[in-house]
Amino acid sequence: MSISFQELRKVMKSSGIPVFRDAASTDAKYPYIVYEFVNETQKRASSHVHYSMPLYQITLITKGTESDYEPLKKAFNENKVEYAQFDGLPYDENDDTITQFITYVRCVN
Repeated sequence: MSISFQELRKVMKSSGIPVFRDAASTDAKYPYIVYEFVNETQKRASSHVHYSMPLYQITLITKGTESDYEPLKKAFNENKVEYAQFDGLPYDENDDTITQFITYVRCVN
């Protein structure tokens, strides 16, 4: 299902996990979500732009396991949000070894 950027933010917040754009605050507690703009494509016909489709990277940052992204996955599935598979990557943050679970969502504006 197509989703607007505003709807995507509401769905992420409905997961109950704190949501930040581009970077979390320094006092954020794990787990939390950070989303970032990646790129934008456009749907065109007859040389006219009918709508733009921005892509967002959504990252759940945690000291835990893949079970930490289940509330986000549940919120996406309940709201019929199409998302890419989650990929887990180790990461160092403030001398802590954490895991980033990354997915992508294409919006329609």
